[in-house]
Amino acid sequence: MRTLSALMLLLMFVHASNGLNPCSSAKMWGAYNEMKAANCRNCDRYFHCIGNYRAVYQCTGPLRRSTASFISNMREWTDGFRDSGNNSAEDQKANNHGRHGRDCGIYLRNVGCAYRPSNKKCHW
Repeated sequence: MRTLSALMLLLMFVHASNGLNPCSSAKMWGAYNEMKAANCRNCDRYFHCIGNYRAVYQCTGPLRRSTASFISNMREWTDGFRDSGNNSAEDQKANNHGRHGRDCGIYLRNVGCAYRPSNKKCHW
């Protein structure tokens, strides 16, 4: 929790200095909250992907891609204190997948994720 608070303070500082796209920031935060609410195993990478996708393709204006990249990198940096480098590399792969407009559905059922985006529920 302390790590998330520090990250949010940093994001607010950067946002206040016009360094982030506000819509993209909101899309990333929304995907994070959706992931927490779903509480669904093996779905982390789907939410990495979809958050980046939404941040780039559902927003307008400058800095969409750089905002998604910055937030993803900060998350991986803070997660690096707990996770292995391999886990972070796979998370970054999912981040890039979404930022480049690719299908985030590959991170659902075929990797053991039971999340259903249509109803935002976790079940098979």
